[in-house]
Amino acid sequence: MKTEKINDQKFMSLALKLAKKSNPSPNPRVGAIIVKDGKIIGKGYHKAAGEAHAEVVAINSVRDKNELKNAILYVTLEPCSHYGRQPPCTDAIISAGIKNVIIGCEDQNPKVEGIEKLKQAGCDVKMLNDQECHELNEAFFNWIKTGKPFVMLKLAMTLDGRIATKTGDSKYISNSQSRALSYAWRDNFDGIMVGIKTVLVDNPRLTSRAPGAANPTRIIVDSKLRIPLTSQVLEQNARRIIATTDKYDKEKKKQLESLGVEILVLKEEKTYYVDLKQLFDELGKRNIISLMVEGGAELATALLEQKLINKAAFFIAAKILGSGKNAFDGSGVERMDDALQLKNVSIRKLGEDVLVMGYF
Repeated sequence: MKTEKINDQKFMSLALKLAKKSNPSPNPRVGAIIVKDGKIIGKGYHKAAGEAHAEVVAINSVRDKNELKNAILYVTLEPCSHYGRQPPCTDAIISAGIKNVIIGCEDQNPKVEGIEKLKQAGCDVKMLNDQECHELNEAFFNWIKTGKPFVMLKLAMTLDGRIATKTGDSKYISNSQSRALSYAWRDNFDGIMVGIKTVLVDNPRLTSRAPGAANPTRIIVDSKLRIPLTSQVLEQNARRIIATTDKYDKEKKKQLESLGVEILVLKEEKTYYVDLKQLFDELGKRNIISLMVEGGAELATALLEQKLINKAAFFIAAKILGSGKNAFDGSGVERMDDALQLKNVSIRKLGEDVLVMGYF
């Protein structure tokens, strides 16, 4: 049994590596491995929405289909059992004659009843409940349940909780290792969001740094459309969305739309000018299922106070400024018992920086 468990972990890890090769949003990321007599005979992953699913790609990669009889299928996510843009994967598995299916985690989509359908067809199904398999699709699961994007707040701060000096200088708080990791994360998110002050002060590009990778959608929260037309974030190499209110500059709106920028006119909200809950509803409708928020303090504070953050990543540099811009600048709580507590916390050292991650 111990050897069997080790083999299951080994092959599921390989399937996970395949799943991470693409981000087929709004579909989940899935990888599959087919094993016969301890050897891999087929493999595949879901490359893009509308294309063949991982299980079907893996089955089709096996030249001799007779090899599929009594083979073991390792798949990171419960196979689908319903018709979408592709037929059910359960049908392909059953038709191929695969009798042993080992699944990384259960699909949270209520339409999916893959485990039950496979069992009814006489398949031996084992569920690993693998945490990494679940985390890989945490954004998809959240979107399926709520219709809203999964939000991760990323902040770089000093030991005394500052994200910029008193003059506004923030380059760079974190070290090169931390920045490289945060840039790499961009490929895993559908959108990157910042407030207008971050655009005005830092003039970021918010691009992917991986060669050949598509840039994420850029989302700017700008209640009056103060964004300069020359801002790097407006470069036409990605989808661009600006969330504003009815106080927007009408001439600027026309100019931005002529550049292909999508303008969302939302309700005005007292605590942060733009109604962020309405914004997330609109982004979810547009199939943006995952969002990384990179700045700044006002936006971070509004998200925190309205409990709109699912996950947080804090890069903490071993530096002390003594004054400057606070990471959060809201009204706060009066009692320690009321403090927001991160859960499932992980801590990682990156040179002299420390990365603290957790869930709300």
